[in-house]
Amino acid sequence: MQVKITSHAAIILLASLAGVHGLATTIPAAHAKATPPVPSTNSAASFINWRQGFEHGTDGWYDASTEGLLGWCGSIEQVTPDNRGRADLRPSAGRSFATVEFGGCNEFWTGLFGSALAGAPYGPGPELALYSDSWPRAGYVTELDIYLDPAWSEAYSGNFGFTGQSTEAIIQYAATIFPQDHTPGDPHVGPHYFVDVDAAAMNGTLIVAGHEITAAGWYTFRFLFSDEGGNVRVDFELRGTRGGTLARLDSVAPTELGGPFKFPYGDEVPTSGYGSGHVWFFDIASGLKLPIDEHRVRRGR
Repeated sequence: MQVKITSHAAIILLASLAGVHGLATTIPAAHAKATPPVPSTNSAASFINWRQGFEHGTDGWYDASTEGLLGWCGSIEQVTPDNRGRADLRPSAGRSFATVEFGGCNEFWTGLFGSALAGAPYGPGPELALYSDSWPRAGYVTELDIYLDPAWSEAYSGNFGFTGQSTEAIIQYAATIFPQDHTPGDPHVGPHYFVDVDAAAMNGTLIVAGHEITAAGWYTFRFLFSDEGGNVRVDFELRGTRGGTLARLDSVAPTELGGPFKFPYGDEVPTSGYGSGHVWFFDIASGLKLPIDEHRVRRGR
């Protein structure tokens, strides 16, 4: 099981070498991917605490239904069990939750990269509120409740098989950080980094951060960002429904992205040059409507 800090610059180089439409022709139509866009407006702002419980919609998350540069791929949908026939699945809190699904991208992005492009929603907050112009002094935590069912290990496969990689990772969830001096309005400006964790199918169950998911239910995915000697440190925790820590990965090593492949990253990631970013799903197995709830971002640990 791996958690990674990843630079998106290599996939931009791939696009420039192949041509924006040529990129789509180099990847099978069912699996073409890229990374979510950076802000198109000046989003420099102080760090804020934020919560989205999906009680009144899905504001702060973007998918293929969002037009223009800020839109992306796949779909997100609010679900209220009482009126949607999903009484078998209750929210982790409140009356509603959301589902996210892998799928095609909006017209803006397919116009750049072709109709083969696909991906899953991302959550930068309303009006891009989760991008900050400085590193929070006390660090910060981003959390999301994700419903997992070990039975999915027999029903779904990840979408990276076309690269020769394992398809065991049926969910790849990530959190980004962005440089403070990025140019608003320039899509895919870099470098920016993300940490991600997989839910991998193995022997009839799911494995997250080395922990075996044996029971269907809600699990909290926590990324903890802090400053260690002037550089970004990221830890990951998996928590159960009662709040206990089920697994922890400390001081995750940086990794660089080359297209869909990951390599060791040799440079430091200084907090002096970065602010907070968004969360997104790098991959969700095709056909899986993944339930999520209680997206929370706050200072501290």
